Amino acid sequence: MRKNKIHQFVILAGFILWNACASTGTPSGGPKDITPPKLMKSVPLQNQLNYNKKKIEIFFNELVSLENPSEKVIVSPPQKIAPTIKAVGNKLSVLLADTLIPETTYTIDFTDAIVDYNEKNKFGDYAFSFSTGETVDSLCISGTVLDASNLNPVSGAIIGVHTNLNDTSFKKVPFERISKTNQNGSFSIKGLPKNKFHIFALGDKNRDYHFDQPGEPIAFDDSIITPWIEPCQKTDTIWKDSITVDTVMVRNATCYKPDNMILRYFAEDFGRQYLSKRERPSREKILLAFGYKSKTLPSLKLLNAGILDWYLLEKNPTNDTLTYWITDTIVSSMDTLRLQLDYLKTDSLNRLVSNTDTLKLISRSKGVQNLGSVNKKKKDKEEKKAPLPVRHLALSCTLQDITEINAKPGMQWETPVIRVEGSPWNLYKKKDTTWVKTPFSVLKDSTSLRNYNLEAKWEFGAEYRFDIDSGMVLGLFNKTNDKYSKTFKIREEEDYSRLIVTVEGIEGSGYVELLDKTDKVLRREKIEKGVADFKYLMPGSYYLRAVEDLNNNFSWDTGNYAEKKQPENVWYNPRVMTLRANWDVEESWNVHEYPLLQQKPRELKPKESKK
Repeated sequence: MRKNKIHQFVILAGFILWNACASTGTPSGGPKDITPPKLMKSVPLQNQLNYNKKKIEIFFNELVSLENPSEKVIVSPPQKIAPTIKAVGNKLSVLLADTLIPETTYTIDFTDAIVDYNEKNKFGDYAFSFSTGETVDSLCISGTVLDASNLNPVSGAIIGVHTNLNDTSFKKVPFERISKTNQNGSFSIKGLPKNKFHIFALGDKNRDYHFDQPGEPIAFDDSIITPWIEPCQKTDTIWKDSITVDTVMVRNATCYKPDNMILRYFAEDFGRQYLSKRERPSREKILLAFGYKSKTLPSLKLLNAGILDWYLLEKNPTNDTLTYWITDTIVSSMDTLRLQLDYLKTDSLNRLVSNTDTLKLISRSKGVQNLGSVNKKKKDKEEKKAPLPVRHLALSCTLQDITEINAKPGMQWETPVIRVEGSPWNLYKKKDTTWVKTPFSVLKDSTSLRNYNLEAKWEFGAEYRFDIDSGMVLGLFNKTNDKYSKTFKIREEEDYSRLIVTVEGIEGSGYVELLDKTDKVLRREKIEKGVADFKYLMPGSYYLRAVEDLNNNFSWDTGNYAEKKQPENVWYNPRVMTLRANWDVEESWNVHEYPLLQQKPRELKPKESKK
């Protein structure tokens, strides 16, 4: 009996142990599924004629889902009421809400949104079409949308066409057929008849499919486009695995043209004017910021008291950031300022109209405090009261220990400068062990009340000293400067490199920009007699961008649809420029040598478009 129980216990323990071992892992289920879904049928049939129902169903051989249908799935003609698009089991269902237009081809472009449910294998670029009439239109126009200023691909832009070739149709009538750019800026407008079209790109903020807001970015092509088809050959590659090619096959096909359009995307020179910021960071200062640059200045009136001349205005070149320095001590001593601001504001019709705001600005700062002891009893016992420290007019200077040969060091004072007594500044150059005065100039910045620039003809490797005598620069609130002295050295000539760029293909004036690896502009040089000469560069890797400068203002200008003005052209040199110390590098560059899509170096492209 005892042996029987032991035997049963051993069997039970073995069973539990086996079961536990069997449960420690999940069966692999075989190799990973890499097969995309397979289309089985659709209701209606692909390209079915005379179909006038609003429901479309597409069936697959396995469970499917849609990735970002609101972004990727495009219904054309564009719908006023968004259709219902969903995946249920192995079926895709589309329910149109708008009234169907007679004798019209409808296209539901799923792009690459269809994937299988488990492994997310993509079905591929897929569009479904049917017609409410006797014919199905099957032509298409394809291309790419690029940011006109930097050639980056533009994703999510609406692309549309009009058969109404009147220039006003883009502003007044919704698109007849649409598509949308993917992350690489590519688009394909499908289901087009053989007709003449104007094509546009639109950053459609209000989803009405026409250009009715000046702030919406756009692109337009000047030509009239008639799509066509032509026989061509396409290459199919069969892979043994992810890196090994099995077979390359060439097959006859039908190509839909044009398939290489480039639309240059830009925002017109427009911005809404409004008061975006108001604050009183100190008793002596008021800051006002506006939403966009302005040709005019606002009017500011003090309502607390009848004081007229109570501030000094410091403005930036575009008049959208204004600093009001309060010069009247009666006004600065007020805890609360009530102000009337009269300025131009953009209304709902995008017009600049007069506007008046009443501002209430409160200062919570207590002003300059007595810096002696706060302990009154202790102060009473002191034989002498501790003197207040002298507060000088603070200075910020950009002079560096090692200064570049073409530098114009800047000086910025704490407050606007009221007066400069005599000549407080001196520049010396070291000769052997002696400091010798050397020619220079200090120029007031024309756009600022506080900024000055130091200019001189520097010598390579020379050592200099710049001095400012104390008490000779008077700022607001009767502050004067403290003594300043800075010793610095100019970089040696052998430390520099030079890049000489001979540019071809630009008609008229233009300039070349030197870029770092983040696409940031480091230097800019005009093209003089076909050459842009970059002197005194530090060794390193650089990139080049050329800009046509039609109005010779040394900056890139955007376009304007009403004036049929395209943005100024931009080109990139696809090669990286590697510069070494004490080297001159010459580069010959024809801006049309490479197609526009192949120009921008991969390192400068946005991350998503590098893939």
